[in-house]
Formats: sequence, structure tokens, C-alpha cells
Amino acid sequence: MSAPRIRVAQCGLGQWGPNLLRNLAQNPGAEVAALCDPDATRLDIFARQHPAARVYTDVAQVAADPAIHAAVLATPAGLHGEHALMLLRAGKDVLVEKPLAMTLRAARSLVEEARRLGRVLMVGHTFLFNESVKRTKHEIESGTLGKLQLILAQRLSLGRIRQDCNALWNLAPHDVSILLHWLGAMPVSVSARGIAFREGHTQEDFALCVLEFPNRVIASIQVSWLNPVKIRQMTIVGTERMLVYDDVDDANPLTLFHQRIEEVSVPAAEGTLERYRLAVRPGESQSLPVPGKEPLSEEIAHFLDCIRTRAMPIGSGVDALRVMSVLEACDWSIKHGGAPRIPDEP
Repeated sequence: MSAPRIRVAQCGLGQWGPNLLRNLAQNPGAEVAALCDPDATRLDIFARQHPAARVYTDVAQVAADPAIHAAVLATPAGLHGEHALMLLRAGKDVLVEKPLAMTLRAARSLVEEARRLGRVLMVGHTFLFNESVKRTKHEIESGTLGKLQLILAQRLSLGRIRQDCNALWNLAPHDVSILLHWLGAMPVSVSARGIAFREGHTQEDFALCVLEFPNRVIASIQVSWLNPVKIRQMTIVGTERMLVYDDVDDANPLTLFHQRIEEVSVPAAEGTLERYRLAVRPGESQSLPVPGKEPLSEEIAHFLDCIRTRAMPIGSGVDALRVMSVLEACDWSIKHGGAPRIPDEP
């Protein structure tokens, strides 16, 4: 006998909510039990597609419905903390989109409350379910690249320009979550610079962050919403090989380069002790195959599995705290002229 379906409410049907709803509806282990959005017109459109779902205009109504087991939360970012807390206290398991809350302090309170109540709290760091990201983690952990030295991340495009946060908080959470997932450690220091190009505008349109990890691994993150070409690329440099993850290239997102920089012995120049120089060792490149699975579908399936097993999810509240801690330290550095900062360990 198959397990009963989990009754889930989709809260928020704006820009991202419909994508979550689509994957929720396609999962055989879930039942779309309720839809919630303050916009009556938008709510009516999706209610027609899901006639069995209850319709609510306020998250408080979802929290008060005892027939709902869990909620997927994609309401405006400024309301995430308030709504997630309300749902947790009502006994619901919650998947909430980024950010978990608007401040690290508020996010910590949510994580503690979820732990106290024994509820599943998961944050939508969707890239952790990307097959290319998972394959790259495997290559790192298996030693294919050798000892890691440098990771370069670029997330650039023209728009969407936000008014409620800067480019760092809008774009960098993806790369920070990926880096922490790959390296399994917090940075020991960060520094960052940013600039708001538009006159009278206080939110930075561009940011460049440098993160120093244990074992002398350096990562840089470059983000901007004022770039004419869309770039979503991460380059991982190891002592043995290099790997490029290009999220824009659907056909070949992962390329492994069998090249490296190495020291070669050379005769010492007269009057010096130099006996080595750096040289490029050439090698072939190869495209690495990855399954064509939709990350959002994998994320929803993982959330439902964690509800059933009560396991700690990938992208847990604690994981989100670590990401927010790094971003908060980078933002502080930007505001203080690039001064280095040690992120807090949640």
C-alpha cells in the first residue's frame, strides 16, 4: 500500500510561486491542498487549474487549517520570516524561498523555533539540486581535480534590477550556497567591494567578493545586473585538472580540462638561486555528462522525503544561516571600503 499523499499549501503565486506549484502538482507524493495569494485575480487563475484546492488570501488562514500538513512559501521576501514562523507554530513543515528572513538574527530565531517544535524547515537553495553542481561535488571529493586552489564565480546579466536589495543579496546567495556545499566549510575571511552606478541610488548594482577558505582555497564571486551578456559560470582550478560549470550552456554545462600549471626544473641563472619556473602542462578537455533532471522537481521531492523521514534536509535552516552569515559579512565589507571580515559560524 502506498503512503498517503502529503497535503501541501502553495503560499505565494507571483513570479516564482507558479514554478513551485507546477512541480508540486507533478509529484505523486503530494496533494495541492490549498492555494494562497492576496491577489484575487491571480488566485482565481490557479484555482481553476487546481479545483480541489482550498483558496485563501492570507497565510494565517493556511496556518489555521488543520488539514494542511506542509507549506511551500514564496511570498514577498520581507514577509518570509513572519509567515514561516506562523506556519511552524501551527505545526506545518515549511519550504521557504530565499531569503529565510531579512536579518541573520531573525533567521536564527526561526531555525531555533523549528528545532524546538520538531518541524522540517528547508530553504530553497535550488542549485544544490542541480545535476551539474552535484557532479562537480563528486569530482572534487573524488580527487579528480587534485588539491583545490581557486574558484572563480560570475553571475552577470542585464536586469532584473531590484529596489529592495542590492546585487549581492539578490544574486550571490546562489554562488555562496554552492561554494559552501562543495567545500564543506565556512570562509575564514571575506572582503568585498561594490558600487551603485545610478545617481541617488543606494543599492549596489555590482559587487566583487573574495572568500578565503581553509587549506588556502580562494574563491571570488562577481555579481551584477548591469551586464549586457548573461553569464552564469564557475571555474574550479585544482593542482591536477580544472573544471568549468557553465549554467547557460544547456548542451554542455560541465567541461573538464586535463591541464595544469606546474613547476619545472630549469638551470639557475648566474648569480641567482632560481631553479624552478611555472609552466603550463597541456591536456585535452572533455564534456562531462549530467542527467537532464529539473532541479526544482528534485528540490520538491527532497522536501517531501524529509517530511516523511524527519531527516535534516539539504538546504536546511542551518545551511541558510551559513549563507546569510557570509553575505552579511560581505555586505559589511562593502560598506567599510573592502575591509576583511570573519563570518559568524551559526
